[in-house]
Amino acid sequence: MRLGDDFPLHSYATEHDFIAALKSALQSLAFNTTTTNSNPHVLSKSKSKSKSKKRSDPHHNSDENDPCGHPEIQDNKCINCKKKLLDDNFGVSFSYVRKGLRFSHKEIARLRDLQSHEKLKYKKLVLVLDLDQTLIHVTTSSKTKQSQTSSSGNDHFTLNSLQKTVKLRPFARPFLKEASTMFEFYIYTTADKAYALEMTRLLDPENVYFGTRIISRDDSPRSDQKSLDLVLAPERMVLVLDDTEDVWLNHRPNLVSIERYTYFGSNSTTDESETKGALVKSLRVLKLVHGLFFHKKLEVGFVQRDVRVILRMLRGEVLKGCNVFISNLDSRVCVMAEELGAMRAMELEESVTHVVSLVVGSEECMWAEREKRFLVHPRWVEAAYYLFERMPEQDFPISLKKFR
Repeated sequence: MRLGDDFPLHSYATEHDFIAALKSALQSLAFNTTTTNSNPHVLSKSKSKSKSKKRSDPHHNSDENDPCGHPEIQDNKCINCKKKLLDDNFGVSFSYVRKGLRFSHKEIARLRDLQSHEKLKYKKLVLVLDLDQTLIHVTTSSKTKQSQTSSSGNDHFTLNSLQKTVKLRPFARPFLKEASTMFEFYIYTTADKAYALEMTRLLDPENVYFGTRIISRDDSPRSDQKSLDLVLAPERMVLVLDDTEDVWLNHRPNLVSIERYTYFGSNSTTDESETKGALVKSLRVLKLVHGLFFHKKLEVGFVQRDVRVILRMLRGEVLKGCNVFISNLDSRVCVMAEELGAMRAMELEESVTHVVSLVVGSEECMWAEREKRFLVHPRWVEAAYYLFERMPEQDFPISLKKFR
């Protein structure tokens, strides 16, 4: 992998400099597991908080005075000692593996450690995949577009049992095939179990990629949130690909956002590109993170390597050197721009390179045109965030002509 050829390094003269900076970041910083949702990218040099949290957890090591310890519970009965447990909150439910299965916190830690060693042996990380509008688009309408072109003949399905029509996102199956050489997959959806199993079957008819690693809302403690607590791998080795950021409030540093896929009901008469679409772009980012995690010149122990640090550093290079003035927009666009490495101007000044606005004809728009600065739609920032790439400004224009 040659990073400089495939990704802009605005802050570093060479790939070697980037690797050195990454090494320094991994050595000096560890993620604080008590980070608040409002600032999910905060890093801490101390691990003491996470340790104290474990000691204060009422379920953590709750069985330490019991000779058995009950590492694995099936239908409220310990698999080892056969003791019946009355505490329904014991450990964590892993019903997606087997109905009624629960692991103690100590057993989860042991399994994650075991899994991490196994994956490192084969140079694999973990990728958690969303279904709807990430890999597929589904409609319940009987009216589907006849004129819209599909990329192939085996990506469009009508499921009478669920009364749904399903379209696989272009490049979905090649994406799974190529990414499977670098990642172990999980499906994680807020839909119910029957739906999750059926959609996964369409994506993976031979059951090559997912096995039992299909998590639905029936398996999750909250139907409106997703959690890596249910993934049997250390968070530092887990990436998430999802079109919805809000369901990952506690795990945003692991998230690679992807633009929502809409096939049914859209105005376009052509489908997303098979060769230049969102999954192709996302695969490029996943390859970069995987390549950096296992980079032979990183010279950092695998225990210290963390995909969250790598993602943060890669994302921070995309708009490096841009000084943006963002007009009357929600905080999400502002946060995106800052995470992408852009400086954010609080007023119109000489150093401003871009004006981002929806308010056509506003003072800042007129200033941008007069001073010959880039004037772009907020979608320019969003596209850079999804694709990890600075897109051509002329593709995201705001027209001032009708205001003259």
